[in-house]
Amino acid sequence: MLNFSCDLHIHSTLSPCASLDMSPKNIVLRTKEIGLDIIAITDHNMVENALYAREIGKTEDVHVLIGMELQTKEEIHLLAIFDSPDTGMEFQRIVYDLLPPVPNRVEYFGDQLVVNGDGEIVRVEERLLINSAGISIEDAVSWIASRGGIAIPSHIDSPSFSILSQIGYIPEDIPFDALEVRNEKSIDGILSFITKGRLPIVTFSDAHYIEDIGRKRTILNLEEPNCSGIKRALKAMREMDFLS
Repeated sequence: MLNFSCDLHIHSTLSPCASLDMSPKNIVLRTKEIGLDIIAITDHNMVENALYAREIGKTEDVHVLIGMELQTKEEIHLLAIFDSPDTGMEFQRIVYDLLPPVPNRVEYFGDQLVVNGDGEIVRVEERLLINSAGISIEDAVSWIASRGGIAIPSHIDSPSFSILSQIGYIPEDIPFDALEVRNEKSIDGILSFITKGRLPIVTFSDAHYIEDIGRKRTILNLEEPNCSGIKRALKAMREMDFLS
């Protein structure tokens, strides 16, 4: 097994809050430049730019997973990560149909652009993506897990759009693979909310700008650089926690 440097929370031009420099190609090239091994493009409620990044990654020796930062009906942000572009697109179609039909206001929220591997705009997404889809955290994780995907509640130490800010605890009956924190120093203050499940703690960049990619990363010891390998590595981290 080998150590892989992972940043599984990166936004692209499809997220209205991200810089227009965050094209799939720029993200992959920056990833290679700073020595990351595995990334996931996780735009708000959509996966399309991850598909282009994945193809670029194949030529640049960067492993790109298909991701989304879902906003559930509880207003919880959840990282959903898949190996298969088809599975990612299936999940996008489900989520998109559950989003309110609110148009994006570019002057207020920012552009939502699908950009191909050559940096060309494929289309402009007109529906505002930073809204809650009508799917519960339980149903979303169940769907992700049934397709072999990875489910990680985002930035649980954030005062908004986190599972702790919204419901106050980590449900033991939901099969999360890990919990993401923004600041490792916050862990001691939230341990009382998360110790029962003994879930592994990870940290990623939540990058919206090129220079932020990889500023937070997690090193995982993997047999293979894909979702099943990551899930096994996270499970091993959890079992070691029980032994400690």
